[in-house]
Amino acid sequence: MDRRVVLRLAGRAAVAGAMIDVLGPAIYPRLAEPWPHLIYVAIDLLLLLAMLGVWSASQKAAGPLGLVGFVIAVLGVMLVRTSSAKIFGEASYMIAASVWSIGMAIWSADLFRAKALFRKAGGLWILALALGLATMAIKVEGLASHLPKLAFSVGFVAAGLDLFKAARGGPERA
Repeated sequence: MDRRVVLRLAGRAAVAGAMIDVLGPAIYPRLAEPWPHLIYVAIDLLLLLAMLGVWSASQKAAGPLGLVGFVIAVLGVMLVRTSSAKIFGEASYMIAASVWSIGMAIWSADLFRAKALFRKAGGLWILALALGLATMAIKVEGLASHLPKLAFSVGFVAAGLDLFKAARGGPERA
């Protein structure tokens, strides 16, 4: 498959997954089971496809730190999807989301080191981790408690836009 097509599809997945993730909380209360869970699966699948696209577009510049961060982030996605099994007890989702965010932040640090295309997204993913830690430390509630998730999602929108830029780069195969 042509690399440009793969990157464009990954860019669309990034933007769609992020938008559904941001708008979802307004929709979920109106849905009967199992629809909210199916939407969560769709969001995570779209964001995983986006992550694969970012990795594909940036892997040549990536160092070992980037690979470690990417693998931890993928593990985080898998843990988020299995968090309802409560592998880690009642805090399973919090632990899983933290693993995902930590992986994205580690990967982002490598994107900065490599001066890769995805630095805006990386900055937002690092901001999401910092905001998440801050909101937990000071026990923020209400609207402000959603800022980490918003930064994380906007990071995926930025990644999607950068994937569109990368897709214009040439006909290499993915």
